[in-house]
Amino acid sequence: MDFLFAYIAGLLTLINPCVLPLLPIILAGSVARHRLAPVATALGLATSFAIVGFLVTAFAHQIGLNADAITRFGAALMIGFGLILLVPQFDRQFARVTAGLAARGNNQISAQSSQHLGGHFFTGMLLGAAWSPCIGPTLGGAIGLASQGESLLYAFFIMVMFSFGAGTI
Repeated sequence: MDFLFAYIAGLLTLINPCVLPLLPIILAGSVARHRLAPVATALGLATSFAIVGFLVTAFAHQIGLNADAITRFGAALMIGFGLILLVPQFDRQFARVTAGLAARGNNQISAQSSQHLGGHFFTGMLLGAAWSPCIGPTLGGAIGLASQGESLLYAFFIMVMFSFGAGTI
């Protein structure tokens, strides 16, 4: 059941206000270059989410945080991101603080070869890394779920299921 919840959390990532408006633009632009480009982009996005989530979970296990501490931290992050989305001043400040990172990511994406599937995969990975702070609530939920397992292999498969959900376009 945990794997189903992780997949659903990944699906919910797609309706995030930071992600949803950009998906049609990204997909339309990629499909115009290669018919399999949206698949490559989705795989890159899913890979990025899985890597970020797994590394956070593995790091937490390495420094000795238990599942309850990780869950509380994830809940605090979700509340924080919720406040950012709800309070216009916080939203503007967050946008100002992250604008440089977004600009660097956009420059990297623009520099990728759009004719090769590898470039679309890498673009998906960059998008996943850039969107990770924005999708904090669902990614945090998946990380909290992954941290409740007894092994890093379990955490890895939870993050893979989350990534499959996020990559379902």
